[in-house]
Amino acid sequence: MPAICAIFTHFNSRERTLTCLSRLAQQTCRPQNIVIINNGSADDPTLPDAQAFADASFPAGTLHILQMEANLGNAGGCARGLEYAFGTLKADFTWVLDDDSWPRPRTLENLLAVEVDANTVRMSAVIDPAREDELSWPLTISGGAPDRWKNALCRADLPEGNLIPSRGGWLGALYPRAAWLKAGLPTEALFIRGEDEEYPWKVREAGFKFITVLNSELEHPSASIPLIHYRIAHRSFFYEPGLHISRQYYKSRNWAWLQRLRAPRNYPRRLAACAFYIILSLNAMLKSNELSIPRIYNLFRALHNGFYGKLRPF
Repeated sequence: MPAICAIFTHFNSRERTLTCLSRLAQQTCRPQNIVIINNGSADDPTLPDAQAFADASFPAGTLHILQMEANLGNAGGCARGLEYAFGTLKADFTWVLDDDSWPRPRTLENLLAVEVDANTVRMSAVIDPAREDELSWPLTISGGAPDRWKNALCRADLPEGNLIPSRGGWLGALYPRAAWLKAGLPTEALFIRGEDEEYPWKVREAGFKFITVLNSELEHPSASIPLIHYRIAHRSFFYEPGLHISRQYYKSRNWAWLQRLRAPRNYPRRLAACAFYIILSLNAMLKSNELSIPRIYNLFRALHNGFYGKLRPF
């Protein structure tokens, strides 16, 4: 069996973190190592509780707790976790989780049961048990033509079969060592709401493809308020009502920054994309009764910073 390392970040979430550990202990096929990246204080009382649980539930040395010097967000924390898993623990695969993403007992076993070539990344299906196991968020799948993609909003939108070719993903992805060697790490400064698109893009650019394994189910809550979805010319735009303004900043800033990575010298294309992003965002804000001066300023500041490659914090 290959050496598997599961990683997830922790920040002020005792119940979620301990639940995630408990679910990992229930796996019919367990990871050999688990890395918790602590973005909080070193004296967080959750840490000794997690260690005590691991000592009672796993072989000695399974759990590794990395203490961050500050809150690096999910992107920064997981970048450190990936580096530790592949560089220090010499893992063959790293399974990316979160403290509120909880695998079912056969999730890892079913993921590993799928035989793939060396350039394929397997992903768990991220579902919401509170919504009858529907998809927690849209899954980007093949649109029927090369380089054309579409978003499956629910299970009914998915093609038949257990293996779904996908554009890429972060949460629930089982990244092989070769992907780390060729694509490197997520960009730490993305903080949150960016690694889920940036790192899969890096990995695809390095020559890898992705598949989602539907019977490998990872529980994760969906947005508390339904997403607003616009589809224009085979492209989708999603707005998440109720999102804290700081998270909205990082989501927009990181999106614009990723457009810069994809087309660094194509200024007209990126300007047009930002213009559509602004129009759709303002329309969605109005529709969700969130249109306000602070949010409008936040939107323009975020896109400006991302467009010019400035990953400034909120």
